[in-house]
Amino acid sequence: MKPFSGVISLVPTPFKKNGEVDREDLEKIIDYQFENGCDGVGVLAGIGEGYLVTGKTKTDTIKIAADYVNNRGSLIVGCPAMGTDEAVVRVKEAADYGADAVLAFKPLPYRKYTTGESYIHLKAQAEAVDIHLVPYARDEDPVAPSVVKRLVDDGYAKHIKYGYHSTETLKEIASLTGDKLYRFCGADTWTLRLLQQGCDGIMTATAAIFPKENVELLKLVQSGKIDEARKLWYEKFLLWNDSGFYENWQWVHKYALKLMGIFKNDIVAAPQPQGTEYQKEEIKALLEYLKVI
Repeated sequence: MKPFSGVISLVPTPFKKNGEVDREDLEKIIDYQFENGCDGVGVLAGIGEGYLVTGKTKTDTIKIAADYVNNRGSLIVGCPAMGTDEAVVRVKEAADYGADAVLAFKPLPYRKYTTGESYIHLKAQAEAVDIHLVPYARDEDPVAPSVVKRLVDDGYAKHIKYGYHSTETLKEIASLTGDKLYRFCGADTWTLRLLQQGCDGIMTATAAIFPKENVELLKLVQSGKIDEARKLWYEKFLLWNDSGFYENWQWVHKYALKLMGIFKNDIVAAPQPQGTEYQKEEIKALLEYLKVI
């Protein structure tokens, strides 16, 4: 399997007015990531609305991305699903079309799942493909540290997208898995904190807007230049964290990319709303202040 580490930017899915994937814009945002030093890109994660698109839209997104990445780096595909059988179908499709890794979600929580059920769900996806399985553990969709340890010990996972807003859980997972597990920071607003507390890489939506800055942030932390990392964080990331993660945060990222000239429009998948005029003015003013536009 291809090495998988560093900064993996999770990109929004650009749509045409007829609802189809906009190939030109998807290729432009992929170029933007690699031109700015990212090690890979991810499609159809939360920012990519992978839980809202189906059928041809989903398939086209994977195919376009796999063809266009073209070994410039790694491609991870988000595979959210309501059940294990559907998840297995999704990860197989991603692998068949050229993904290097799949971002594995638990079923959305209509009820709480036991640790045994979580393990079975993730294990089935790992067994279905011969590419990296990256479980996504977060506050809303937790994967217990004991499950993470079991997946690692049994050879089903070597990476995790760590999205908890907790350094204590990160330390527990690190103590249970050691250097057998590569921990991507997956909580955008906690990136600096988590990098200092045991995360090894970055896998966020923020990296899609600020790829160069995320690459630099990771290098600074890895080289022990924490004061410089904090300065970069305060100057670039902190302001974006305050404006970029409204409830309609997928739209916010698309609107930013539209202002940056990478996307032609800011269409989001139903039932998500587009932003208000006030939000548009705020995002525009922020990007001007940050000298992104």
